[in-house]
Amino acid sequence: MSMLKPDFNDPITLQVMWDRLVFIADQADSALGRTAFSPIVRENHDYVNVLLDAKGRALAQCTWSIPVFITTLPMAAQNYFLKAFPPESLEPGDVLATNDPVIGTGHLPDMVMLTPIFRKGKIVGYAGSIAHLPDIGGRPQSPDSTDMFEEGIRIPMLKLFKAGKPNTDVFSVIEASVRLPHEVRGDIQSMVAANEVMSRELTRFMDEYGLEDCDGLGEAIFSRSERHMRQAIAAWPNGSYKADMTIDGFESDVKLCVSVEVRDDSIHVDYTGTSPEVARGINVVPHYRVAHSVYALKCLLDPETPNNEGCMVALTDSAPAGSILNPRPHAAGAARNLVGHCIPSLIFKALQHVVPEGAMGDSGGAPIWGINCQGQRSDGTAYGSAQNFHGGQGGRSSMDGLDTLSFPSNCRVTPIEMYELAVPVLTECKELIPDSGGPGKFRGGLGQRGVIRNLSDREMNIYLSTEHVKYPCLGVLGGQAGRNGAVLHDGKAVFPKGRLVLAPGERLTIELPGGGGWGDAQQRSRDLVEDDLRQGLVSMAGAQADYGYEAEAGAEAQKAVA
Repeated sequence: MSMLKPDFNDPITLQVMWDRLVFIADQADSALGRTAFSPIVRENHDYVNVLLDAKGRALAQCTWSIPVFITTLPMAAQNYFLKAFPPESLEPGDVLATNDPVIGTGHLPDMVMLTPIFRKGKIVGYAGSIAHLPDIGGRPQSPDSTDMFEEGIRIPMLKLFKAGKPNTDVFSVIEASVRLPHEVRGDIQSMVAANEVMSRELTRFMDEYGLEDCDGLGEAIFSRSERHMRQAIAAWPNGSYKADMTIDGFESDVKLCVSVEVRDDSIHVDYTGTSPEVARGINVVPHYRVAHSVYALKCLLDPETPNNEGCMVALTDSAPAGSILNPRPHAAGAARNLVGHCIPSLIFKALQHVVPEGAMGDSGGAPIWGINCQGQRSDGTAYGSAQNFHGGQGGRSSMDGLDTLSFPSNCRVTPIEMYELAVPVLTECKELIPDSGGPGKFRGGLGQRGVIRNLSDREMNIYLSTEHVKYPCLGVLGGQAGRNGAVLHDGKAVFPKGRLVLAPGERLTIELPGGGGWGDAQQRSRDLVEDDLRQGLVSMAGAQADYGYEAEAGAEAQKAVA
């Protein structure tokens, strides 16, 4: 039973309909997460579901989203999929897919999937998903690859399903090329199921509201979001705001440079001056770069409005061709997050004096640390799984950074028990590192220490993706840097990137960096310092050195710790 055509100018009606679209994406989220086979999808939630209109523009996304995915997916749809597969070439039951890094998210493990949604014989939208598959062949995910071809099998844009029937040749090639065919096929099927949920629920939604298409609803959503964004930009002073940052890189340092150019009600982000691309897997393709530029500005300008296509219209960015943020085709990028995750902190640094209340210290979770364990069991079967570890969040204008937070990504942590089921390791320790947060009026969040031991009777290959070991997380507005990270092999410091062999019984210790502080440490309140002392987050020596805290006055707080 249909109702009268809804009035999109009525704010209550629009909000109810908009919330329903988000709920549709959330239903797909539940379907994918509950049916996925691999820990990185099922437990880490390294995936996203986005509902797109008939032009490939993002209408709504699942509530728990990976920021980079929700921006790269509509770009993949508009710039590539819809051009290669126009509506007349599609039919109900078709499912389009690719893992091409340039089209999608910058590295091969991420599968991008798009399903056309038909109603009354016409495409009314698209259901989109991205998920990080547990393996894609080639060299296991690591920053030490030298070109894209080392990093796994590349699947061009194609119909993974044709009129509801699986393209068995493609599935056969995938399964023959990966170490974990059961898990990879299962995760892909879960993505297909999630897109089916969105397709079913959108047509049901349109039936209930009597909509023939989503054009009017989409325009109402996009126009309001764009207006909110432009109003927020207009409140900033025009100008060009610059910053730079040096990070560890691989063999040599990488310098990131940015100029944030505010022009009335629009912003352009320019990365001129950034280091050239490298022959290692840390290069960042344009889609991935744009996504982090947009995410950082969205956080500063309009964090409350649900994300959609309208939020991006006023924001653009560019990087010199051949730079690490705009590499040539086929550049290696398996660990592109090691550079790309640093972009929001770079932009926060550039704008720290424009919007001090929104700026945040650099985060030890920027980037995520990936510990990818790979090997063979005694019976010759392969195992493999990556565990994500997060450092301390940067300090903020009104509170300390959170400890061990995934930012600017939004991944969960695989529970230890589930990880130990996937790979033969024992996690002997996971603990916060006292004094690791950068001092400030509001200090950075603490990093963590993890220790894993190889329980198998064979050597285990561990592929390390780390950052902020040489260069720590920087503070803003006078805040100090956090503690550097470290990687130890049986207690000895080792090169923190690429392949490391862990013999039976040996231990790997990883120490995640602390976040940078916000504001002058001498302005930190006495109550906050004493609370840190009581909880053991800061030592007495640290309180004295960083905050000028008097030992006598802190005796009671120190007794509470003891």
